[in-house]
Amino acid sequence: MTGPLSRLRQLALRIPFVRPLGHRLLAVVSADRRVVAHLRVSAADQLLQPWPTTSEDRYPRLFDAVALRLRDRAAPRILSFGCASGEEVRALRARMPEAAILGLDLNPRALAKARAADPSPRSEYRLASAPRPEERFDAIFAMAVFRHGALKRDRPESCAAIMPFSRFEAALCRLDAALEEGGLLAMGNAHFRLSDTGLADRYAVELRSPGQEPASALLYGPDDRRLDGVRESAVLFRKLPEAG
Repeated sequence: MTGPLSRLRQLALRIPFVRPLGHRLLAVVSADRRVVAHLRVSAADQLLQPWPTTSEDRYPRLFDAVALRLRDRAAPRILSFGCASGEEVRALRARMPEAAILGLDLNPRALAKARAADPSPRSEYRLASAPRPEERFDAIFAMAVFRHGALKRDRPESCAAIMPFSRFEAALCRLDAALEEGGLLAMGNAHFRLSDTGLADRYAVELRSPGQEPASALLYGPDDRRLDGVRESAVLFRKLPEAG
């Protein structure tokens, strides 16, 4: 017995352009899934958020705040960590046309889309899990990177089997090594807090979650246990000079 939805689908497939369009969409989705499945095996110890899901100008008030703080720099150096298909890079480019912006991601399909959509010679997209040892930046963005859809969906008591705290902290330490003193770190929409890491004393909160950019509500601590009743509103941090 067929229901209304099944009958509607059968009718839709009789329209000449619907079937090939559906096949093309399925091919794209399948290719994206294959890439993510491959990364989960080949880069399991480096992979953070596996899906390159994003949107145009996703955090406008945060982007504005960083642009304002970097306004005196002629050509600020910016890293978009986990840049996906480049929406964040393009949003920052619109605010800081002279910036040298590097986008890093482990997903080659997402990077290909980013390159195709960004003609700026001052943008670079690279397949990598961290910047090169010699590279330094005035601002680093790690937005919606230190999170995982399975954690949000299932809210397990421990994150260890999906994304352990140690993986987050190791990635954050690599970003810290590339950030200049006085530089800005944007980190939000995450399942972890900078304040729980060994880097906490090296950073001061510069901005808390503004307006339409909600605070992180599902958090895990250094022991990988869920932190019930805890939220994190800090989204922008400034790296302090080393003491002495």
